[in-house]
Amino acid sequence: MLIEPFHQDTIQDIAFNQNGSRFAIASSDQTLRIFNKVDGKWEKSSDFKFSCNNAWKVKWADPKFGQLIAISSQSKGIQVWEEKKQYLENSNGQKQITTVWKQRSLTLEKMELIVDIQFGSKSNGLLLVIAFADGIVQVHRAYENNQFRLEAEEISIMPYGLRALSWNQAPSDKDMSIFAGNDENSRYLRLKLENNTLQKIKTLSIWMLQHETQKLTFTKFFEYDEEKTVYDVQWANQNGKSYHQIAFATQEGVKIWQFRFIGESQVEKQNLIYINQDPQQNSLAYKVQWNSLANLLSISYEFIINDNQQQTTTRDVKVFQLQNGNWITKTIISEPNLIKDIQSLLSIPSVQLIQ
Repeated sequence: MLIEPFHQDTIQDIAFNQNGSRFAIASSDQTLRIFNKVDGKWEKSSDFKFSCNNAWKVKWADPKFGQLIAISSQSKGIQVWEEKKQYLENSNGQKQITTVWKQRSLTLEKMELIVDIQFGSKSNGLLLVIAFADGIVQVHRAYENNQFRLEAEEISIMPYGLRALSWNQAPSDKDMSIFAGNDENSRYLRLKLENNTLQKIKTLSIWMLQHETQKLTFTKFFEYDEEKTVYDVQWANQNGKSYHQIAFATQEGVKIWQFRFIGESQVEKQNLIYINQDPQQNSLAYKVQWNSLANLLSISYEFIINDNQQQTTTRDVKVFQLQNGNWITKTIISEPNLIKDIQSLLSIPSVQLIQ
């Protein structure tokens, strides 16, 4: 199905709500448009202007807290908007219900590039976690009338900078998030580091949200054995499985890490699955996205193929489906004329799938 988004500039991000009945599109034209699924078709329900320049990420909150959307921008800003119903009286004296989007207060004093945002699980109230390019994470809590305030001190997660975060939504587990970051070759922080001796670090780690002195803070729970830059990470819905799955994008393509928690503080590694690995190709993966059932995975790729001393580059989005225990290519969307260089992949979100 082809949907006309009616935007006048680049579409930067697309986000579905938790049950897949709505999605939001954010564009560089500073407009966010909401689409609802009505009788099997997608219809635009509302739109509004926001003041963030170059919208980068869009995320929905859990519907328990209402219809809330967070928008972050490359210009170091973030806004939270809430949908409200209004009753208006027409010329005939009849009352009609309309919806409006109202901005909620969130003061962000830190002037650093925001790389990712994520609403927390609903067990600790309405939380918004913000990941910055310098490796710092902030937790903001919504109070009366959904006005957000910084909940705790900043936490340093990755010394060479963060790339992405993803929340564990399993209701039976503790509140945990997985963070992905840069390796020691990151150019972003080289000028900021006082010590020129760069050491190898783990670039993928799970942190647990805990209460300390009546405040929430993250403490490190587990580090995965990955030492190369992880460009994106997505924690899949558990869907009653006895194990968890995390997909992460690296210079070697995408890997799926399967594991389970043992007791209060241990992780048992069960399996590591490589997606679309080809020894003849250098697969640079930048975006990953699960569907709600965790049986479909979409990935934004750049392939560099070396053949007879010639280098060929192709750029596409691939959708993989889990069939009989194997991940099979289902769809390939190639846009060589649209995606002009490797950096442009960073601003093109992967296909979002709901099944």
